[in-house]
Amino acid sequence: MTEKMEKATIYSIAKEARISVATISRFFNKPYLVKEETRNRILKICDKYSYEPSKIASAMTTKKTKTIALLLPSFKEPPFMDLINGTEYELSKRGYCLNIFNFRESVEREREIAKIIDNRFIDGVIFSSVYGNKNDKIFILEMLERKIPCIMVDRIIPGINTPSVSSNDFLGGKIAADYALENNHNKIGIISYNRSAHIFNQRVKGFLSILKKAGLGASFIIDIPLEFKKIESSVMDSIEDVIKSKVTFVFNTSDTIAITLMRSLQEKKIKIPEDISIMGYDNMIYSNLVFPRLSTIHHDMHEIGRKVAANLIYKFETGDFENEKLVLDPKIVQRDSVRRL
Repeated sequence: MTEKMEKATIYSIAKEARISVATISRFFNKPYLVKEETRNRILKICDKYSYEPSKIASAMTTKKTKTIALLLPSFKEPPFMDLINGTEYELSKRGYCLNIFNFRESVEREREIAKIIDNRFIDGVIFSSVYGNKNDKIFILEMLERKIPCIMVDRIIPGINTPSVSSNDFLGGKIAADYALENNHNKIGIISYNRSAHIFNQRVKGFLSILKKAGLGASFIIDIPLEFKKIESSVMDSIEDVIKSKVTFVFNTSDTIAITLMRSLQEKKIKIPEDISIMGYDNMIYSNLVFPRLSTIHHDMHEIGRKVAANLIYKFETGDFENEKLVLDPKIVQRDSVRRL
């Protein structure tokens, strides 16, 4: 029978693994820098002795916990799940843990969470604001005052000097409008989340810029509240106006709105896309499962999550962000909800 150590330490593990203590330390802090064969050998020995490094002791020594806070406007919108998955994947690969906070679509909640973070061991913050405007600046400014590294993602706040990773929403709106015109639509409506939120304002502005170049305008622009629970009632309140407008194409600044609109129109015996073509934005998983399948704009939230995590870790390791303003371009996904006239 193999005699076990009374208490495993990084020194005893290093001795048994026939490697240096520095390699053990590197494994626990930056595992991706250690060869796979060596990682497997260390893991086998750690498992053998049920050894786990003390994160508290490490934090006391290094002043770092390898814990990141991700703050999101809502957990209800599917794109945020993709963002969480991408962020967590990249952080865990680099040996970091993720704490997730929900603003519940409330700026007041942002202030509450700022106080919560004060009482946690947090190395850095990834922040997606509720509105992406001046109302959200208080949280960012408080993080900067505390000297906590902070990077914005997706719903960024323009005009504030904080690094960010986002999608080119203005371009996404332009791509959607080009698609409408390519399919010979000229009676076009828009339904958007409240445009006080920067990203939705940009999507609408991009769309309108293409219509303007073609000498056209929108037959209507309907703003609905950001609150997820109000989407269905808001769309239903507007459905008669949409039908009476005689538009042949409706651009929606989220797939959630588009799918809700499709269902509401179909309940009124309006055929999609024969009577009205519907365009979404997000390319969330459900957009390929509804009938007809939804044409939409794809912005890769999983990739955005990975990029923002990698950028923050680069800051920890080098002292500077690799990219101050990283913008990813969206692309169109053509399915069945838009017809050519």
